[in-house]
Amino acid sequence: MNRQKINSIFLRALLALGLILLSGCQEKEEIPFYQMEKHEDFSEVLYIEGVQYSRDWNKGDDEQVYYFNYNDKYVWTPGEGIGKQIGVCGKDVDKDASLKIYEIAGDKEHVFLYTWPARFYFGGVEGRLWRQEGVTLNAPTAENVSAITIVSQEEENTLVKVDDPAMIAGLLEFYNDENIQTATKEDFENSENWMFASLIMYHKEYPFLQYRTRCRYAPEQNILYCEKGKDRKWFAMPQEWVEAISKQ
Repeated sequence: MNRQKINSIFLRALLALGLILLSGCQEKEEIPFYQMEKHEDFSEVLYIEGVQYSRDWNKGDDEQVYYFNYNDKYVWTPGEGIGKQIGVCGKDVDKDASLKIYEIAGDKEHVFLYTWPARFYFGGVEGRLWRQEGVTLNAPTAENVSAITIVSQEEENTLVKVDDPAMIAGLLEFYNDENIQTATKEDFENSENWMFASLIMYHKEYPFLQYRTRCRYAPEQNILYCEKGKDRKWFAMPQEWVEAISKQ
């Protein structure tokens, strides 16, 4: 093989290697850094391309925008989890307190974002849901819930799905009534064949958000109980919901 042919092969090899390296560099996108501010009241503000996001450290009844994992209860959470990482935020890009920023699956407008610590540290690692300025999330009401499903925990199948506004309003009237009669320990002891389930409410304006609580269903007695929010008390659901399940 002459020197000219050897040089030609060598140059082609270098060109191929360069293309591979260039392709690898193009696929690895640079993750942008965004500024985050922490205020004296422990609230935090994040600025992304002119849009302001905020999160609060203290859980309240009106601003239920907290997310730790898929099965969290009594709060609005991303039903399909988080999407791709779109940035990093913090006071300083080199500080250990920086956070990775992720999209919420299904939220094309980036109304909400999710953050998770960029580095491991000891002492309560947690993730949070951020909201755009002016966005609020109230507790479930007839106005902000579009549909409700009850899903069996054992078989993971849907026992019933309801989008009838009247049925939803009736259930939420019970759910939000502070004076409703709650179930006692004796009520649960009257039946041994309880079916455990999850009640999932879907947000009307933000369908990618869900509110999840627990249910217990006794098919033999046609009794359906639902766990009521943070106080974790149980109440008997309206009879029309029991009938809806029994017809499935």
